[in-house]
Amino acid sequence: MKFYFAPMEGVTGYCFRNAYVTAFPGIDRFYTPFLSANDTFQFTHREERDVAPENNVGMEVVPQIITNHAEMFVWAIEEMVALGYTEVNLNAGCPSSTVVAKGKGAGLLRDPAKLDAFLEESFELLHRRGLDQQVRISVKTRIGAWEPSEAAELIRVYNRYPLSDLIVHPRVQKQIYRGEVHLDVFRRFVEESKHHLVYNGDIVHVEDYERIRKLFPSVDCIMIGRGLLMDPALVREIRGGAGATLQELRCFHETLLTNYQREMQSDRNTLFKMKEYWNWLSQSFEGGEHYMKEIRKADTIVRYRAAVRNLMACCPLKETT
Repeated sequence: MKFYFAPMEGVTGYCFRNAYVTAFPGIDRFYTPFLSANDTFQFTHREERDVAPENNVGMEVVPQIITNHAEMFVWAIEEMVALGYTEVNLNAGCPSSTVVAKGKGAGLLRDPAKLDAFLEESFELLHRRGLDQQVRISVKTRIGAWEPSEAAELIRVYNRYPLSDLIVHPRVQKQIYRGEVHLDVFRRFVEESKHHLVYNGDIVHVEDYERIRKLFPSVDCIMIGRGLLMDPALVREIRGGAGATLQELRCFHETLLTNYQREMQSDRNTLFKMKEYWNWLSQSFEGGEHYMKEIRKADTIVRYRAAVRNLMACCPLKETT
């Protein structure tokens, strides 16, 4: 089984990836938070740094692009090929209302005919520019915008194109991350899709993985996002290893803090990034809410470090299952 780390906007950038892979090796592939391909035909400096090869040494990374315009998509692919990447992922799954309102992310799924036209034009442009033999295209998708029944048409659309991977999160856009995943619909993808499938969704404990493995024995790749943010050692546990130790989490935290201090070059921005991640990491500890209030209130690195030390000293790690 291969394990992919799902992208999380604002969290899993290169500072995080480098800290994570040092503390918890074993992830087969990371996907970047999406890079926006728009009519400026320019990436932001932050986006450029996130995919710079020198910032991603020692790990397999796939850049993810968000757009609804074929010319912009192919421009972004060209930029990634120039950096040495051999796969680019299209985001057709982001459920954020601001993204969807622009017809991007899961907004692409609202009109399968438009999605079809977008993919057709994109692959034609790739062929015309001689890129189709240089780069693989994968898609990360939801199963529809409003109803699970929309999946049938999406499968037919995707089957028309030479995708290297189809990463399926079996929720519709309107669910965001609420409600149950539609495993019956994922089974339909397994039965009808022509593509290599990657399962993504609600794997936060070892037992969640075991359930998916039992239901879909032909699936050989799993993408995990929130589960790894909450329990960084989850993949190791799935493979039969031990849960994260307090010392491992301390080292991971210190490396991440150092990486953000170097990148952000201001305490204010560094604290913002660290506090954002603690919303996830705090779920590895029992009874940490009181100490989380202190972490959120901290307005200097010194006070922040003190609050983190208190939480790690006073709150036991949750038992993993």
